[in-house]
Amino acid sequence: MQLQDNRSATSKFVLSAVLCGIALALSLIDAAVSSLLPLPGFKLGLANVVSLFALIYLGGGYATLICVVRCLLTALLSGNITMLFFSLGGGLVSLLVMFLFLKRLSLIKVSVLGGITHNLMQLLAAALLTATPQVSYYLPFLLLTGAVCGFFIGILTSLVLNRVKSPYGSGTK
Repeated sequence: MQLQDNRSATSKFVLSAVLCGIALALSLIDAAVSSLLPLPGFKLGLANVVSLFALIYLGGGYATLICVVRCLLTALLSGNITMLFFSLGGGLVSLLVMFLFLKRLSLIKVSVLGGITHNLMQLLAAALLTATPQVSYYLPFLLLTGAVCGFFIGILTSLVLNRVKSPYGSGTK
């Protein structure tokens, strides 16, 4: 039984590394696409498909690991360390919220909550880093974009999950 547990742990870790690479690539693509849009601070949140998938497929611990590594590497590769405060804070808090509601709500509703929470945390980080409470004027826009993008991220995650069967069980470990 111990050998099987070690193989399972090793395969989960390897899958986490692969998912982290995918999330990093999606995050860099997202940054490139958002730089073309005339909406300051707006991102589609493509890497959140990986975070939500990992949360369901592998569990909270692995999803957290993927989120932290992705945020660190994205900030380093983009040369924007300030971005780390925004992405890591938003990513971790949204993961926590999604984890808490995953068993109670549909996947799409959980993703919408995650998108909204992510944007709220980024707004809080902006207010703290800039010491200007006027960033709160951006709140309606961030709530709307978080909900809309969260909806589509939930749909994409559903499509991915429908294609993949977990050899690890429900992912709640």
